[in-house]
Amino acid sequence: MYAARAKRTYPSIWRVILAFVVVPGAAALLMAIVMPAYEGITDPLERIWRSAVAFAVFGAYPPAFIIGLPAFFMLRRHVDATIINCAATGAVVAALPWLVLALLSRPDNASIGGRSTVINGSLTAYGWLMNFYYVGQIALLGTIAGALFWFIAAAGSRAGKVEQI
Repeated sequence: MYAARAKRTYPSIWRVILAFVVVPGAAALLMAIVMPAYEGITDPLERIWRSAVAFAVFGAYPPAFIIGLPAFFMLRRHVDATIINCAATGAVVAALPWLVLALLSRPDNASIGGRSTVINGSLTAYGWLMNFYYVGQIALLGTIAGALFWFIAAAGSRAGKVEQI
């Protein structure tokens, strides 16, 4: 007579908090290992550590809390917590700020390795290529971070399962 109602389940709050605390730091550490900054530091571990701290403070935690937290609360009611969904969201959360910066920030002239990327305030073809290359790298790291988020917050839980009530 009556159709059964479905109730969506969510990851436990402690797992979500843990994921939001751990994942940006892990992503910053991975980025520091892959693309370390501070070329003047000769000790590789110190170079990676300082890079990771800078990447975490300025590049990982702010987008995670400013974009990722609202995205989590908006998407959790409409999208299942699968590894694919978490990875895709991680890519967007990580890459969006850098894409906006790449599109809005323009010096008068710039170059990479002697090749012009900006001439008279306009991006060259090489400039567009480099912008999308760097944003793509960030998106790839965000994909890995999103998968780690899923592993911490939702893997093995009943999150995303629809229960009949």
